[in-house]
Amino acid sequence: MKKIIIVAAMTVLFSTMANANSSLADRINEARSYPDKSAENVVDARTLSRQHKRIHMEMSKAELRGHKHQG
Repeated sequence: MKKIIIVAAMTVLFSTMANANSSLADRINEARSYPDKSAENVVDARTLSRQHKRIHMEMSKAELRGHKHQG
C-alpha cells in the first residue's frame, strides 16, 4: 500500500512538471510570434492627456451650442 501511494505521488509530481514545462514553452513561442512594437505605435501620456482635454472641450462647446439653440 505504501509503495502504491509513493508511485502515485511521483506520477502526479512528474506529470505536473511536464505540464508546467510545456505551457512555459507555449508562452515563449507565442511571445516570439508577436511583432515587435515600433516607436510609431507608442503614444506618451502627455499626448493622450492633450487629446482627451481637446475632445472634452469640443464636447462641452457642442453641448453649450445645443443649449443656446433650445433656449
